[in-house]
Amino acid sequence: MQVEGNFPMIRCQQVHKRFGRLEVLRGVTFDVAKGEVVVVIGPSGSGKTTLLRCINHLEAVNDGRIYVDGQPVGYREVKGKFVEMSERDVARMRASIGMVFQRFNLFPHLTALGNVTAAPTHVRKLGRTKALEAGRAMLEKVGLGDKLNAYPAQLSGGQQQRVAIARALAMEPKVMLFDEPTSALDPELVGEVLEVMKSLAREGMTMIVVSHEMGFAREVADRMMLMDEGVIVEEGPPAQFFDQPHHERTKLFLRKIL
Repeated sequence: MQVEGNFPMIRCQQVHKRFGRLEVLRGVTFDVAKGEVVVVIGPSGSGKTTLLRCINHLEAVNDGRIYVDGQPVGYREVKGKFVEMSERDVARMRASIGMVFQRFNLFPHLTALGNVTAAPTHVRKLGRTKALEAGRAMLEKVGLGDKLNAYPAQLSGGQQQRVAIARALAMEPKVMLFDEPTSALDPELVGEVLEVMKSLAREGMTMIVVSHEMGFAREVADRMMLMDEGVIVEEGPPAQFFDQPHHERTKLFLRKIL
């Protein structure tokens, strides 16, 4: 059921996630407007990755609600009650939520073009000719128009991550989630991935980025968030967040990483 009215592109309401007795997310609440770029930072184990996985319903929340473009993620409303979606419906829902992981997760037996066209062909049932045309366009977009027929083993880490971004974009997502997309890359390869992400931000893509690339965050983020122990400790525009943080926890964390 589509929620009517002026609804944000992403809404998290009192989201809780537990793994056994460990509560990883403890009542996380925030909105992301259409076209907004939010960069999330925080220490290891603070819940950042789990939050992204819940938004994409790779992990089901224990309490609370997540909405993307007004639709409840992982659930549908039936007679006023939320019922978990079927696997098929979840797959369709995920098509509108692109996600890029730390590791590239490319199919090693498929070329760059094959990796990018696989999901549109099998999930969106796009015809082969249209899928190939769109796949070429996406690889051109991330600067890999000359690597269509290269296999992952023939590509650098930065090139593989750009293929992963193209693969997510090929599904025409409404939002993009990035989970430390440069953390597995050699330092000299980080810039080429960040440039693609900057381009997406300029084009108005709604993005949540978990990253410790603070130069990128200062330049691109509309809003910063610090997570720690499963809660949002502080959020605000980059200038205020970096130069005049309110919370001692934020000041301590920034001193360690800057």
